[in-house]
Amino acid sequence: MKTPIMPGLSLFKLHGSRCQARLIIMVLLLSFLFYTCNKEDDPEYTDEELITFELNDDINADSIEFLVNWMENMGTRVALAGNRRDIALKIMNRFKIIGFDNAVIDSFLISKTYNEINYQLWQYNVIATLRGSLYPDSVSIIGGHYDNILRSGDLFITVPGANDNASGVAATLEIARVMKKNSYLPDGTIRFVAFACEELGLFGSYDYADKAVNGSEKIKIVLNNDMIAYQPSTATSTWFVNIIDYDNSHSFRTKAETLCTKYTLLKYKNDNKYSRNSDSYPFFARGFKPLFFTSDLFDPNYHSLYDLADNCNFEYCREIVKLNCALLVSFN
Repeated sequence: MKTPIMPGLSLFKLHGSRCQARLIIMVLLLSFLFYTCNKEDDPEYTDEELITFELNDDINADSIEFLVNWMENMGTRVALAGNRRDIALKIMNRFKIIGFDNAVIDSFLISKTYNEINYQLWQYNVIATLRGSLYPDSVSIIGGHYDNILRSGDLFITVPGANDNASGVAATLEIARVMKKNSYLPDGTIRFVAFACEELGLFGSYDYADKAVNGSEKIKIVLNNDMIAYQPSTATSTWFVNIIDYDNSHSFRTKAETLCTKYTLLKYKNDNKYSRNSDSYPFFARGFKPLFFTSDLFDPNYHSLYDLADNCNFEYCREIVKLNCALLVSFN
């Protein structure tokens, strides 16, 4: 037999349950406010800073060294050599290994007279794309040339080209790897490009820039890396990066200098003597806004058989790669 429940008792239980629930909610709110007001050791980062820290922490000097050695061991990467397409395919497959299934080869034909021999040869830029989530038609480019050359000797046997410019391609691949690893979703599209045939006349970057103009591609910034691993000193206080800009990209250089101080161990210089000598220049010539990063020191192994990974400083190179990554994040 059930004991009868008085109506007043039921109302009291209901009212009590509501009071108890309200009390619990108030305690939780007060606890939350107390906790958040006393998080003295928890720094507040902007989205840009948080993402940049996460990405830059994963940029690895050993990984960059591995990539430079990998390219050095390809033998020659001279744009006139018969293995030029094989080199491009290897770079394309490296992009695919790190997760860029959309990596492609973009072919173009050159005509070049070298040592009194006229060559008409297909060349191959390699392009991988990280599509923007909000503004996919707004494009940032990072790249470096993968071909090399010698001042003297047989071009078609061995040309190591570690600093010039496996270092620039390694920078491009390393940032691509880290962004893919961290599932980074930029607002705008980022294109990673290994340019062909720079040493014979900036052919690869001219081809890309011309196609971008003809296709009305909206390129907001171009980051070019060339010879970024030569630094004989281990004292970080002596490490400088030369940030080369152009008439239309001074404000971008200023931004790069700010990020350089904020996120790297580097100091910076701005010596534009070589502004026409690398793959950034064709983009400027076609109206786009480039920056060109290089070591501030002349490499005595330039275009020689001594341009080897053993003569590179990959901790120094890592700092320049970090600066490029911070710039890409800040613009995307």
